[in-house]
Amino acid sequence: MTLVFSLILALYVVLVATLLAGWVRIRRQSMPSRAGVLPSVSIVVAVRNESENITALTHLLTNMAFPADRYEVIIVNDHSSDATFELATQAIEGVTNAVLLNLPEGKAGKKSALQFGIASARFEVIATTDADCTLSKNWLTCIASYFNDSGAKMLIGPVRLQGSEAFFGKLQMGEFIAITGTTAAAVGLGHPIMCNGANLAFRRDAFEAVGGYDDNLGVASGDDEFLMRKIFRRYPDGVRFLNYYEAVVSTSAQRSLDQFVQQRIRWAGKWKHNSDAVARLVAVFVLAAQVSFFGLLIVNIASPGLSSVAIAMKIFMEGVFIYWVGRFLDHRMDVIAFLVLQVIYPVYVVGVGVYSLLAPYRWKDRNYARG
Repeated sequence: MTLVFSLILALYVVLVATLLAGWVRIRRQSMPSRAGVLPSVSIVVAVRNESENITALTHLLTNMAFPADRYEVIIVNDHSSDATFELATQAIEGVTNAVLLNLPEGKAGKKSALQFGIASARFEVIATTDADCTLSKNWLTCIASYFNDSGAKMLIGPVRLQGSEAFFGKLQMGEFIAITGTTAAAVGLGHPIMCNGANLAFRRDAFEAVGGYDDNLGVASGDDEFLMRKIFRRYPDGVRFLNYYEAVVSTSAQRSLDQFVQQRIRWAGKWKHNSDAVARLVAVFVLAAQVSFFGLLIVNIASPGLSSVAIAMKIFMEGVFIYWVGRFLDHRMDVIAFLVLQVIYPVYVVGVGVYSLLAPYRWKDRNYARG
């Protein structure tokens, strides 16, 4: 078994090296000019029970360094049970390019809210983000510049965690850096496998051509990835990665272990609906590699051997990858958190995966059935 584990880990090291090459390719790609007349953009945000965030978000979105007559902000309230609607109403008062919509009765969930907002949009490019995010004033300009290329159908933007100096937050940041790096690297390698709706943009005609969210409205998560896969299948050369540092969107780390687990279970719940063979293969292989790594750790504690080389190479390659991606995201690598994550990540990945298949979860004061 030690030999099998070592072989799997060696192949995993090759995978990480390949992702690093994809990341380098993305970072070296030429970026489009932001001069001239850029496409108009509709920003659509679905919100539910976001009274803590909605005022700050609305202020950011309505004060972009972009001509006010060339973009609009559409906030869709998904039946919030707190003061979200009232606060959003106050925040957009007097703002001519912002509108607040209530999702009709009988419709619920983020996908329905986004689809409702997109149906009301006036402009050719749709951008999405989440209520707990912060963005730079140049975010919209960066997005619009990429759509000067008629071949661009979807734009995947970088996302980072912010706002937590606690050790638990640093652990989340380490994982999130790896997720963002893998997202970008896969685009660089020519086959996107994931994205994040906190920083996403697409052409409205491409959204309509692939049917929007129509075939997965019943799945709580995955509004971003399901749409990305459909657009990628329809337009294989149309998915790009947003390579401006100014376009990095920051989101908040989860405050508690329970919130973190509930979020990850929600993410894992879309797994069985994933129709992309490459994405499924990568996910299964990463899981096998993490199990192999944990198995080799146990073996080497009892009796150190040559398999320790595979362990060291895995840690080294992941460290290099996270270091380089972290530089772009302006995150300084926390070595202690990185090493601790090496040990607990295999247990966490397996645990969340199994739990998502067996247990229901709660998100935004709604209960959802198991994966």
